[in-house]
Amino acid sequence: MLNPEALVKEAKASKHREVYRTLDSSLSYRIGVGVRLDSSENYSFFIEVLFYLCPASGSVDLETLDKCLACLKELEKRGYCLTCQDGGCISCEATVSIERVSEEYFAVRSLIANILNP
Repeated sequence: MLNPEALVKEAKASKHREVYRTLDSSLSYRIGVGVRLDSSENYSFFIEVLFYLCPASGSVDLETLDKCLACLKELEKRGYCLTCQDGGCISCEATVSIERVSEEYFAVRSLIANILNP
């Protein structure tokens, strides 16, 4: 499912020198992995988690917000950088080595599942 070497190859062929794949998503979040290349052909992998705090319906679900907050706190402890984006969305991103990208994805997916769907 996740092939880091193929992502590097795709990024090298990409006009923008970056590639991103969504690996898991729901109404509350999205998890993806990407790779960026710099001008020296060095690459860096990242895991990104987006939390959608305000759904398109406009309704506020405080229980889900509490769970998302718990996820955000855990991701911050794991070293993720948290930033606000448009549309009531919070982006969490961490750079990971090629050796750890799959492991980190599965750890984050498990963390989120355990908090959002105990």
